[in-house]
Amino acid sequence: MALGRRVTRLLRARLNELWERVEAILQEEEAEAAARQRAAEELSDALHQPQPTALPPTTAPTATPSVPPEVSRAYRVLGLPENADLAAVRRAYRELSARSDPNRFPEDSPEREKARQIQQRINQAYQTLLLHLDHSTQRFRNLSVE
Repeated sequence: MALGRRVTRLLRARLNELWERVEAILQEEEAEAAARQRAAEELSDALHQPQPTALPPTTAPTATPSVPPEVSRAYRVLGLPENADLAAVRRAYRELSARSDPNRFPEDSPEREKARQIQQRINQAYQTLLLHLDHSTQRFRNLSVE
């Protein structure tokens, strides 16, 4: 009987540990989904707002010292937290890129031009984060074939 109780306690401990890990993953996914939703809403608002003639002066971004401001800005463009990994960046990029595809809008429409501009911002943010997160990208970029 003592062995049965011991095995039961071990299994319960393992199940509780797994349950805590699942809850942590679900919380991370909810935070990521909320960030993506905010980015999608921003994208939708930007598509429906008229183009400003002059850009207002920007304030300095409040980034952590370890993250350069352009990287912090790129995370915000993709709607991700600053500690997001490469897989999350790629997933957010694919999703936003599909949503802002200019081919979804009629030719010569203001929405198509706005979507093209937004997609350029998304691509630029993605390239910035790739260089920041995937160091092999920088090595291949600097490689020259002669």
